[in-house]
Amino acid sequence: MSEVLRSPITNNAVLLIPRSGSNSLAAAAMQMFWPDIKISDETRHPATFFYLEEWWDGTNQNISIVVRNPIERFRSMCAHRPEKTLQEHLNRPVYGPLPIGNFIKYFRFEDELEECAKWLGLSTPIPHINASRESNKPILTEDQEALVRQIYADDIALWESLQPSV
Repeated sequence: MSEVLRSPITNNAVLLIPRSGSNSLAAAAMQMFWPDIKISDETRHPATFFYLEEWWDGTNQNISIVVRNPIERFRSMCAHRPEKTLQEHLNRPVYGPLPIGNFIKYFRFEDELEECAKWLGLSTPIPHINASRESNKPILTEDQEALVRQIYADDIALWESLQPSV
């Protein structure tokens, strides 16, 4: 998915990244900005029902991104897509690395999703929807985690750079 959620109130926007709060942000935006939109298919991402579509092309303005721990994002992806085995996910992840872009703001999924919502002008707290159950997430071996770290090396470097100083 490369859909952009742009606030009609603040003109700020976030690139919607799968397994990084995108369903929660999109659902909250629909509720606040476009309450008359009805989701006709609960299996589809709420952003597919937006009136205005803006797609990421790398030149968009005022774009932020939510960054999740890449290991946890991968585990969540596996739980969300149980039709594939863990090995299939390792061989060909459904959701690839984050796009490279000139983002004006980075929000950590783990503790700044509400801040992102406020930046977009959304009422908080936002509902946490489409979360993967911890019991459905695979426990990775050291070798599997090393492979995930290799696949998402740039994402891990970015995520680590966003951690608060101790």
